Amino acid sequence: MSYIIQGFNRYNKLKYNAYWNNAHLDSRLHVTDDLLDDAINHLNDCRKNPTRGLLARKKFRTNNYPDCYNRNLNDLYKNEAVKTADNAFKEKFSSLYPKSGKVRKFLIKSESIVLDYVKPVKKNFRRTLFKMFGKI
Repeated sequence: MSYIIQGFNRYNKLKYNAYWNNAHLDSRLHVTDDLLDDAINHLNDCRKNPTRGLLARKKFRTNNYPDCYNRNLNDLYKNEAVKTADNAFKEKFSSLYPKSGKVRKFLIKSESIVLDYVKPVKKNFRRTLFKMFGKI
């Protein structure tokens, strides 16, 4: 099924929130109110659609300023509103995917699936190891 419906992309708002969340985090500027709003919006999107939210987060992740990214992320999680939104997302993810959560995160991290399409399966050693030891 195509992700374009009558001229609109199904995930425009999800992509928008993920993009701006990452843009604020991966910059030299310190945490602002805009970053807090965008982070909470992105975490709410992740809570509504956990897999799509993680895919959008991975798609728009950049690594321009890794030190600043970690600093901003640590400062961001000092805010109570962000902590509650993140906890709600984590609870929703673990309740929806108690058995397949690790596999979903592995597929997203290895970029086997992306937001707009599914890549063909690659049979490699890493996949074999994950299949063997993933059941433990």
